[in-house]
Amino acid sequence: MTSGSENDCLNEFQNEVGKLLIRNCNVLDIMTKIQISCAKLCRSAVKSATGCGCTHITGEKNEPDFLSKGSTGIDGKLCDDCKDIVEGEIGETLFYVASLCNALGLSLEEIAEKETKNMNVLGKYSLRW
Repeated sequence: MTSGSENDCLNEFQNEVGKLLIRNCNVLDIMTKIQISCAKLCRSAVKSATGCGCTHITGEKNEPDFLSKGSTGIDGKLCDDCKDIVEGEIGETLFYVASLCNALGLSLEEIAEKETKNMNVLGKYSLRW
């Protein structure tokens, strides 16, 4: 489970998002904004390899097993500029995910706690393919 301070951070973030989202409040607008922000996030990660060159991304076959984690396919480390861009895109995506939670009357904190509990209970059997 998460600690109280982490929960407070998620609650505070979701509350701030609720105060700041003025223009695209309709759930359809929010869902399309999530798609756009996810696309921008993927693009910024790819550009770290194809534009900047601070990372190298491979597309090799990945066969993880229960004893070892598969390869991420990324060699190198994000430079400070690429890190700032990727973090910003992740932040924007989180903003719209929190907006969707607000629109649907869901708690981002509760969702994170449930997912953490499921991962802890299921362990390796909660793998995502």
